Amino acid sequence: MTSWPKDQLLRHGPELPMDERVRRFQHNIRTIRAAGCEVPTVAMPDTLDAAEIEEWFREGAAFSQRLRNLIERLAELPDDTIITSSLP
Repeated sequence: MTSWPKDQLLRHGPELPMDERVRRFQHNIRTIRAAGCEVPTVAMPDTLDAAEIEEWFREGAAFSQRLRNLIERLAELPDDTIITSSLP
C-alpha cells in the first residue's frame, strides 16, 4: 500500500501570488501521482492545467467569501431568531 507523501507537499495558500500557488499545486499533483496515490478529486482537481487550477482557486475564494458573508449576516440576527431550512 502506498503512503501519502505529506512531507513532500507544498503549501499553496492565498498569501502567495497566483502563479506561485499554481506552481506549488502542480508540484503537489505530480508528487501525489509519483507516490502512487490517487489525487482526492473531491478535495482538489486532478489536473496540471494552470487555467483550471486558477479557476479552482478563484471558485474556492468566492465560496469562502459567500460563507463569511452569510455568517456575518446570521451573527447580526437577534438571539431568539429561529432559522428553518427547506432542505430535505
